[in-house]
Amino acid sequence: MIFDNRRISEITEQELKDLIGNQEENLWIDFKQQDYRRDPDDLEKHKREICKDVTAMANAEGGYILIGVREDNKVAQDFFTVSDAIKVAQRIKSICQQYIDTPILNLEVESYPHPLQWKNTNIELVIIHIPPSERKPHGFRSRGTINFVKRDGDTTREYPISELIQDLLVSYRPPIMSQIESQLTAILRGTQRERRNSISAQDDALDVDEESELVDLMNLRFRDAISDQPYYRILAVPKELDPEAVDTRGENIRNILKNPPNIRRAGFGVTGMMERDMVPSTEGVRGRDMYGEIILLKNGFLEVRCPLSDSHFQWMHEEAKISTPWLYPYVVCEFPVSFLKLAKAIYEVSGINSSIFIRQEYYNLEGFTLIGGNPSDPFFRIIFEDEIHVYDEPTPIVSKQTVDPNFVPDHVAYELVKEVYDCFRLDERSIPAFDENGNFIFE
Repeated sequence: MIFDNRRISEITEQELKDLIGNQEENLWIDFKQQDYRRDPDDLEKHKREICKDVTAMANAEGGYILIGVREDNKVAQDFFTVSDAIKVAQRIKSICQQYIDTPILNLEVESYPHPLQWKNTNIELVIIHIPPSERKPHGFRSRGTINFVKRDGDTTREYPISELIQDLLVSYRPPIMSQIESQLTAILRGTQRERRNSISAQDDALDVDEESELVDLMNLRFRDAISDQPYYRILAVPKELDPEAVDTRGENIRNILKNPPNIRRAGFGVTGMMERDMVPSTEGVRGRDMYGEIILLKNGFLEVRCPLSDSHFQWMHEEAKISTPWLYPYVVCEFPVSFLKLAKAIYEVSGINSSIFIRQEYYNLEGFTLIGGNPSDPFFRIIFEDEIHVYDEPTPIVSKQTVDPNFVPDHVAYELVKEVYDCFRLDERSIPAFDENGNFIFE
């Protein structure tokens, strides 16, 4: 075995230099030219990659990951210094300690004790030493599941189910059998989902125990439903999920849905579902108000969605004499207020006391505009089209907040609205219907 499972401090400089041009990646050694980099589009990706590489070796025969070694066709070719090697090593070790279960005993993650002299350059390396483990299988937590992989030659593969079960039975002996069965069920469910490489829209929403995973699941269902239509969507979900948190068939909840609290009689927003429009399901209840669809699940997930075209989002569009699609300012302001008041009423009557994740989205907005100012102003509709900004980005406008259970709906809504106006190059002075303290008022 490479370096014979010696500690990092016992590896000589000459042994490291001898790797270049001679050593192939194999079961016990892996080369990385540079540090695991953060991906701005997926902030957790580098953590998954670190834990995946480390646990794969731990679940096989142990080995070494050398960061700062370039390979070609699996053979070490050259050294590249690792900037801030000590900090990189500390960060990698912290990630391993935080996300790997069961912990790997005697895991070493260190910068090499001194710089290598190579081609007249000081080379800083980071070495991860994974000793052979008697506590395998080691998994790592990611996206609400526990993932298991194993190194096979010079590659990493999914831990075979038969080996995983056998190793778990050995590692967890002699726990009570019910504990083993519970652990196996969770692991197998996570492994099957990892094999699909994504959450399926057909998954049962009440089986999900992570708020972020539930949002991902409902995102899939939403996108399947709307295609490329312009759509508005807002959702709320408790951070701590309980599949029986909300009695969606109970009279209290049904009354709230039919008669949402503190909504203007002729307002823009969630105005209530008619009794005949409520459709119960095993997951909760859904229905329609006069403008869109409402979904309430038993675990507290609440969503309202409605099309932007030919709806109250473009109310008085013709009178404003604007040829482009638009978002009517009063609707942009009031919809999140009415939704958040509805959500708070449901959570209060259900006794939900965890923090709440709020997400507002405007989809497929290319070509839409939003006018700054108060629609009640007589000059509001006298506007030249070259003075307005048309949203021409292919990405949706997404605003997110995490709030405590005593949140003030008006104030949270105001923060969401400010982000929408900012996307249309409008500052908060252009927002109607709120006072300077962020309280919703309608003159």
